[in-house]
Amino acid sequence: MERKKRILCLILSFLSVLTVLSCKTPGTEPAASGDGEQIDVAADASAGSEAETPAPEKSAEPLVTRAPIEGDVCTDRFPNYDTGTDADYSYQTDEIRIAIKRYEDEDFCQVYYVADIWLRNISAFRTGFGYGAFNSGHEFAEDFASREHAVLAINGSFNKGLVIHNREKIKGLDDKHEGVMVLYEDGTMKAVRRSEFILSKEENIVHAWQFGPVLVHEGKPTEGYNVYGTRHSRIMFGYYEPGHYVAVAVDGRRRDAIGMNNYEMVELMQSLGCQEAMNLDGGTSAIMTFMGKIINDPPGDDKDGDGKGGRNLVDMLLFAAYDANGDAPALDTIRADKVSGN
Repeated sequence: MERKKRILCLILSFLSVLTVLSCKTPGTEPAASGDGEQIDVAADASAGSEAETPAPEKSAEPLVTRAPIEGDVCTDRFPNYDTGTDADYSYQTDEIRIAIKRYEDEDFCQVYYVADIWLRNISAFRTGFGYGAFNSGHEFAEDFASREHAVLAINGSFNKGLVIHNREKIKGLDDKHEGVMVLYEDGTMKAVRRSEFILSKEENIVHAWQFGPVLVHEGKPTEGYNVYGTRHSRIMFGYYEPGHYVAVAVDGRRRDAIGMNNYEMVELMQSLGCQEAMNLDGGTSAIMTFMGKIINDPPGDDKDGDGKGGRNLVDMLLFAAYDANGDAPALDTIRADKVSGN
């Protein structure tokens, strides 16, 4: 009896295999991709039919991190990878990612530094004044940045016009400088001409400064950008999306680094994909520091014997793991595994 049951099971199994094979249609065999992954060709061929749409590929795992806090502007888009793998200078944490690359174009005698900046919380972007207070004087950039615990710092507007500093209005608009750059609580930025900006109608401003010219607005070059002007060392700041920004330092006044004019600044910032961008104070003020050290080569006198020029500054844009109170770890206490290139 048991032997008959086993024979019957074998016969039924054989018939099942024949049924499956007979139901297969030519052209629907799974095809192997170059990496060996099986791709269902029939699913592609059924596009436009009522067949079920294949599920989209899963994105990278989200960053495992802390609970949301006030001021977060970039959570679901914040990179969960090291953005500085091919950078000359890099600082990587789960709150702020900075990657700086040096570019040299020998044919056009240009040298410039591009700092890609990701911030999870708006508090990581601050502005500061020389010696810690408005109109307190001109401070050596390396001392300034170190005192403020800034991982990355660039020169600002030299307080030439409007100044809103960490949500506090310090100084109003002037009628001499055409560009206004504004950072809002939600991490968005806007760079507009002075004539298009009405301070009394603006709300939720964290920082604002006035200089110019505005280079890119809403992803497009500003009118008249092809008025070339003269070439100088430059500092530019640009915006991609909330929590994602770029700072650029252009060396100048040297044979191998002649600096940029208005046209070239616009071309560069637009090529980087900026939605908004503005020129800040340049010349001998065109300074970028990383971990408290000047990394570009501004013109001017060498004040401390390190071969770097520049001038003392009255204001800077500062980036670090600041909290809501403006506190951040001192640069000499930051773990070495977070930093490269300094």
